[in-house]
Amino acid sequence: MSDRKPPYHELKSKMKEAEALIHVLRTHQVDAIVGERHIMLVRLKQAEEKLKNSRDQLRALAARLQSIRENERAVIAREIHDEFGQALTSLQLGLSWIARKVTPQQRPVQAKIRSLSALVTTMIRSAKRIAVELRPGALDELGLVKTLQSEAREFEGHTGIRCRFETNLGKATFDRVGSVAIFRIAQAALTNVARHAHASRATIALMKRNNDLMLTVNDNGKGTTKELVHSHNSLGIIGMRERALVLDGTLTLRGSKGKGTTLTVRIPLSRIL
Repeated sequence: MSDRKPPYHELKSKMKEAEALIHVLRTHQVDAIVGERHIMLVRLKQAEEKLKNSRDQLRALAARLQSIRENERAVIAREIHDEFGQALTSLQLGLSWIARKVTPQQRPVQAKIRSLSALVTTMIRSAKRIAVELRPGALDELGLVKTLQSEAREFEGHTGIRCRFETNLGKATFDRVGSVAIFRIAQAALTNVARHAHASRATIALMKRNNDLMLTVNDNGKGTTKELVHSHNSLGIIGMRERALVLDGTLTLRGSKGKGTTLTVRIPLSRIL
């Protein structure tokens, strides 16, 4: 066998071939990596688009459901006011007529009439209250600010929990859909305070902050937990979040044991003006 070494130019040629091969392999690797990253970016973009479309669909569905609920509430409120309310008023008038026909000697009958009349009066007031809760007509007549102020007074009167209303909006007006949503959120929050908070005072605040409208309801009750806030069984909280979502808003709920709970809703002013 010959021990002759290859000429220098042959070695150089082979080295160039090897370098060219390495370059090709590296280029293919880079192309593969770039290609994979491009595919990943495209897929990520598609996933983001699908997520956005899903959110838009959920928002539209939530808005539709809220509209249906409000329409159903309005129908029930009218039926209570027109049918049930008128029947109770007729009953009250009938009892007054009977009372005029009863002689002074018929004291047991008089006492019974007074008892029934008081009961009917209570039922009439309850029917009016339920109708107003179902269809807050004060929103159309007074606007959101004064309606919330009135709600705070009524809440204090019904529950004995001191309730203060604060605002920096003056006589600002908002559209019907936005006003109803904000009112319903405040109403639901106060219901939670009355039922679960064991509080002695509460505050409703409706404030303009830059380009947002902020609704805050807080109390000095027993507080809440993260589990309850994020629970799928907390239908009241879910309902409030749905109403905020319809208006492109956010809802947060924070509380600590023994230090009360604060609900904050932030909604773009452009969505409710």
